[in-house]
Formats: sequence, structure tokens, C-alpha cells
Amino acid sequence: MTPPTPLFSPSMSRKSEHDEARRREDATSLEYYIADMLRVLEYACIWSGESSLSLLKTLLSTGATIVFMFINTLLLLSEVVALTMNNDLKLFANIIGVIGMHFTGLLKWCYCIRTNREIVDIVTKLGKCHVLCQRIDKSEEGYRIYRNEMEHVRKYSNFFVWWWTFACVYGVLHWCANPLLLEWAPDQINSINHTFKNRILPFVGWYPLNTDNVYNYACLYLMQIIGGISPALGIVCYDAFYVTVLMVICAQFQYINTIMVKIDFDNGSETMFILESKLKACVDCHTEIIKFLKMLQTFSSPTMFAQCIETLVILCLVSFEASVIKIALDMESILKLWALLEYFLCAAFQLYFFCFFATRLEHLGLQIAHSVYSCGWEFVDFEKKAQVDFRKQSKHCDIGRLVQTIMVRAQRSIVLTGGPFYVLSLETFRVIMSMAMSNSVMLRTISELDE
Repeated sequence: MTPPTPLFSPSMSRKSEHDEARRREDATSLEYYIADMLRVLEYACIWSGESSLSLLKTLLSTGATIVFMFINTLLLLSEVVALTMNNDLKLFANIIGVIGMHFTGLLKWCYCIRTNREIVDIVTKLGKCHVLCQRIDKSEEGYRIYRNEMEHVRKYSNFFVWWWTFACVYGVLHWCANPLLLEWAPDQINSINHTFKNRILPFVGWYPLNTDNVYNYACLYLMQIIGGISPALGIVCYDAFYVTVLMVICAQFQYINTIMVKIDFDNGSETMFILESKLKACVDCHTEIIKFLKMLQTFSSPTMFAQCIETLVILCLVSFEASVIKIALDMESILKLWALLEYFLCAAFQLYFFCFFATRLEHLGLQIAHSVYSCGWEFVDFEKKAQVDFRKQSKHCDIGRLVQTIMVRAQRSIVLTGGPFYVLSLETFRVIMSMAMSNSVMLRTISELDE
């Protein structure tokens, strides 16, 4: 009689253990927490790391990128030509604000494609910080705390990526749909032959085509929709990358602040070695994060300078344009005000995210010095001074030097800048908003004097 076949063979058990270990490794890798952001960069032909796209998807994404950027360039050139032919202050405000958005989106996309190797290096460096951060506390509780912090990053990063994509694309499509809603309004249709009295395009530009021709009008309208979505995608790619990176660093700083105050002093003589190990790992991790932030600052400074200038111009001109609209209950005024409000909020929220996370990063970085100093390191030796030998006293000296090293480095403020003039902070956001409102009031006064 043959023995019954076991339900789980040794090979199956080893396979399940291997799968469990692999799942744990995947959960602790940085790519697991920023997967959606990397996927967006991959579809935009920015991420040049290990690709998960098939050959067909790669070709389609490359072709779509070329088409989007080419049409965006054509739209930008037509708007610049229309700007040089314009003498009306109100129309000038409309054109220059749109040009700013289209130029910044194209600039961010081109800059990311040009510096895609630097982006890979930044993610690689961030992955090293990720590994070093987990070595500060190798216990199950330390792993659980860090995993919870990174799970928050994954959740909020995914939410930001897809919410910001929806907001930007929806804003562009809503802006482009307004002319169609106005043209299909009853007072815009000729009652005799049921044709449009005038044809309106979403963005003001100069074109060597007759827009009265329905085919020319349809082609120009489609070109403007694609040209409007293109900078929105460029903005989404860069913003998702920058904000996600700041989220990860903030989570790592928060973890260091949390784990350094969780020292168990009930382990007796082992406490000194545990504390020393934590402090050494903390020094290595903090040093690597500071190097990473310098690399990120070098990469992002030019684009963030353009971002601050563009946001200031957009907020100023949109506020001015909204202030000169005659308030009425007709369809044109309502759609115009709603589109300007969406435009204003997107520009304001975009700068706010950068300034918020830069301020949070500075606050958490300064808090590390307090957390390390408050970890109770002085009690490790002082309470048992009479019982320790020379070797343990030297260990205490090492602990003191480690604490001093971390405190000196952590007391230096971490400042992210936008070029040589702008410091990314909530105070900068407040100043830019106030300056934009003041400039819009000045433009409104000049406009009233000209009339």
C-alpha cells in the first residue's frame, strides 16, 4: 500500500517561503511605493530605467510624445505672433497668461526628457536613502513604523498623480469647450440659415487659414485641444516627480524623528550598543539625504525659477482679467468667470504644493536635532558610571560624538530654492499671492485710465 501523498510537499513549502520573501522584498523596495509616478514618467518618455512597457507601447508613447510636443510648439508660436500684433491690454493679458502656461509645460517636459539620466540618478540615490533609513532600526517594530510611513507616501503620491492629472486635463478640456458652448447658444446662431455668427477658438492665436471654413475651423480646434493638453501633461510629469520625491524625504525624516525617541532602556547593558548602532545608522542616513537634497536642488532650480515667475504672471493677469469682466447673468460671462477661476486655482494650488512640502521638509529636518538630543543618550552612562569599565566609557564617548555630529548637521536649515531669487516656503507663497493681487489692481487702474 502506497503512502498517501502529502498535502504540501517540501518543494511547495520552499516555493511559498520564496514567494513570501519576494513579496516582502517588493514591499520594501522604493519602486513599490512610487510605482504610479514612475509609470507616468515612463509613458511620457522620461523614465529611462528598467522599462515595463512592451515594444508596441513604447513606440506609441514615443509617437504621441512627439505629436504632443510638436503641436504645442506650433500653438505657442501662433500665440506669440498674435501677441506681437495686439495693442489691447485686456487681450494682451489673456494671451500672455496662456503663453506662460504653454511655455512652462513644454519647458518642463523637454527638460525632463533632456535630463532623464539625472532623474534616474536621483531615484537611485533616493533608493539608497531608503535602504539606509531601514537600517536605523532593524526590529519588527522599526520595520512596521517605516512601512506605515511609506504606505502613506504611496497613498498620497498616487492620489496626487491621478488627481493632478485629472485636474489639469479637465481644466484644459473645460477651457476648450467654452467656445463651443457659446457658439451653440441661441443668440450666437443665425436664425435665417442656422450658421454661426462668429467662430471662436479656445486660445487666441494667428493662423494663415480662414476659420469660416468648417474644415479649417475643425482642424484648428483639434490642434488647440491637443496643444492645450500637451503642456498639462508636461506639468503633471514634472510636478508628480518633484512632489513625490519630497514626500519620500519627508517620510524618512519623520521616521528618524519617531524612531530615535523609541529607545528601550530596560535591556540593561545592551542598551548602549543598540543606541550606538542606531546613531551610526542615523548619521549615515542623514548624510546621504543631505547629499541627495543637494542633487535635487541642482536638478530642480532652473525649472522652479520658471515656475515661480510663471505663477506670478498667471495669477496677476488672471486676477486682472477677472476684474475687468462685466458681471452679467449671460452664458458668456458665467463661462468666462468659471474658466478663469479654475485657471487661478490650478496655478495657486500648483505653487502651494511645492511650498508646503518644502516648508514641511525644513521643519522635519530641524526637528531631527531635537529628537536625537531627547533620546535619553546621557542616561546610558551616567546612571551606571561606577559600574562601567574603560571600554564602555569609550563607547559612551563615541555616542556623545555621534549625537554632536547629528545635531550640528541637523541644525542647518534645509532650503529649496527656485533659481537665485525664490525660496520655496509658505511665506514665499503668501508673498507671491499678495504681489499678484497688487499688480492686478494696478493693471486695472491703468486700464480704466486708458478708457
